[in-house]
Amino acid sequence: MKNKNKMHAIVMHSYGGPEVLQYEEINIPHLQDDEVLIRVHGSSVNPVDCGLRAGALRDFIPLKLPAVLGVDVSGEIVHTGSRVFKFKLGDSVYAYLGLFRNGGYAEFVAVPEKYLANTPKNIFLHDAGVIPGAGLTAFEAFTVHAPIKKSSKVLINGAAGGVGTFAIQIAKSMGAEVTAICSTSKIELVKYCGADEIIDYTKTPLSTVENTFDVILNCVRGSDNVSFMNLLSTHGMLLVIAGDISLLPPQKVVQFFVQPNGDNLRQLTSLIEGGKVRPIIEKTYSWKNIPDAHRHSETGRTAGKIGLTID
Repeated sequence: MKNKNKMHAIVMHSYGGPEVLQYEEINIPHLQDDEVLIRVHGSSVNPVDCGLRAGALRDFIPLKLPAVLGVDVSGEIVHTGSRVFKFKLGDSVYAYLGLFRNGGYAEFVAVPEKYLANTPKNIFLHDAGVIPGAGLTAFEAFTVHAPIKKSSKVLINGAAGGVGTFAIQIAKSMGAEVTAICSTSKIELVKYCGADEIIDYTKTPLSTVENTFDVILNCVRGSDNVSFMNLLSTHGMLLVIAGDISLLPPQKVVQFFVQPNGDNLRQLTSLIEGGKVRPIIEKTYSWKNIPDAHRHSETGRTAGKIGLTID
């Protein structure tokens, strides 16, 4: 019989390749008064998960080993703290846990109430686990850092990826005119997401693009942010979620790391339930095959999101 205070989780005891992720039994998290305990049904694999695992981010986000990764979670509330008032036992919820918290690769996770939103009614519970981190990144970009308006001209680099596919749809829901940058093989996907114009980076150098944009969202690590500066309109803003901005003018560029925010997630939920945004999932893995899911992510060619079922 399983110990009621124990759970299974994917645990890493050292930095390294996908093979360091091991299926183990550990203690169920202790619950704070303002937290809920979630029985996890879904999560996802993000590039940042792979970076954390490999130690590429250890100077900025040092992990306390052994660690359980996973910034995204969807599931059912099985316990509530004494100062939780907006949610109850049995609620289907999801959340972005944040880079400094993690914990989604487990049977149970403790989550602050302020991070939570009810899952969209039109999305399967396990699929909802792919939404929070990438979806909130795109939502925060266009509502907090560079609010877009109807008819804003928006350029998205890495438009076929996890953040990019959400970004196209969210920008379109706000009335923007969206240009997407992707490879030839991803053109149909970004069209499906609603892009008005497409730049195939395998055929069209940025230096030959004549249009300018009010907001540019760069989702691709290692791409040339200086080149994007040349495509900004007079009052345009460049938003960067990965890459070096040290040589760029601070008044024209924002680099940000998305924050857990239940209020923003509820607004995103409304867009999903209204049919304006939907998650694009390339493949879903059982969490017991999570090393393969990390290898998939590390190819850098994922179309949309990689899902995990916690089964």
